Amino acid sequence: MTATTAGPHVLITPNLAELLPQLRERYPHCRFTSVPDDEPVRTEYLDAEVILRSAMNEDIFDELLSKCDGMRWVQITAAGFDWVGGDIMRRRLDEGLVYTRSGNSYNVPIAEYIIGAVLMHQREFPALRAAQQRREWIRLVGRDLIGSTMLVFGTGGIGREVAWRARALGVTVIGVNRAGTPAEGFDRVVPFADHLGLLAEADSVVLAMPLTGENRYFFDAAHFAAMSETAVLVNVGRGALVVEDALVDAMRQGRIAAAVLDVFEQEPLPAEHRLWDLPNTTITPHTSFRGSGNLQRLYADFCDNFDRYLAGEPLTGTKRQPELGY
Repeated sequence: MTATTAGPHVLITPNLAELLPQLRERYPHCRFTSVPDDEPVRTEYLDAEVILRSAMNEDIFDELLSKCDGMRWVQITAAGFDWVGGDIMRRRLDEGLVYTRSGNSYNVPIAEYIIGAVLMHQREFPALRAAQQRREWIRLVGRDLIGSTMLVFGTGGIGREVAWRARALGVTVIGVNRAGTPAEGFDRVVPFADHLGLLAEADSVVLAMPLTGENRYFFDAAHFAAMSETAVLVNVGRGALVVEDALVDAMRQGRIAAAVLDVFEQEPLPAEHRLWDLPNTTITPHTSFRGSGNLQRLYADFCDNFDRYLAGEPLTGTKRQPELGY
């Protein structure tokens, strides 16, 4: 693109408006417009080619897809594809719209959350906090993280960030993916079909995989029965990876030591929901991805793809397995 050529028009959701000055400085010949959620779609939006989307009203999103005839690419600020789009989105995808995710923006805070969650329970912090509230001077014996084994379901960006951090602390890290494809940072990777037999040796089990038709509700009563009684389960993937009844039974009956849950089928989790009161269970409101460096990582992810877009090159972050939805 020459210095006199006008670049594409990009629409951005308001919660990303802090990025506008940086984007305008980096791409002075392109137009960047924030799209308010509480206003009708304006005529000035209709020549847009690109949407960088985080939180956006679904009706407004559908209207933009319907009316912006030149729309060619939507990038979402998320690691997964399962939360965006309806019939209009599917039609535009069939017509050639490119749909990408921000593959690296949240890996760091989620990985740090996972390590912190495992350490919290290995070192007995919840029990110590409870003793503090009772003003009891008790000395508990924590479990060493070094020498332990972690089983990580999902060997993508999040899984790899977890793996090298855990290994740096002396943990043996086993990854699980569909075909057992080797992945950087893991001691070994096994195919999904072989994972059940490994649960007994895992001191911590991490669910960091995308939700697909294949793995919905896969973590069931048989999985909890196969786990060690001293193991910790951490779910940062999707709530529907786990059979809720089986989780409730496992925690109430003490089949595993602890659970840390950041994702749920119903979000926000209703105040009367039974998960809130489970013993040895930590509930966080889908915040594992939130970190102070997120905005700059989102900027870097988008700019990497926008440079490719301007150069006419294939974009990164498209679905690896479209037939499975991720």
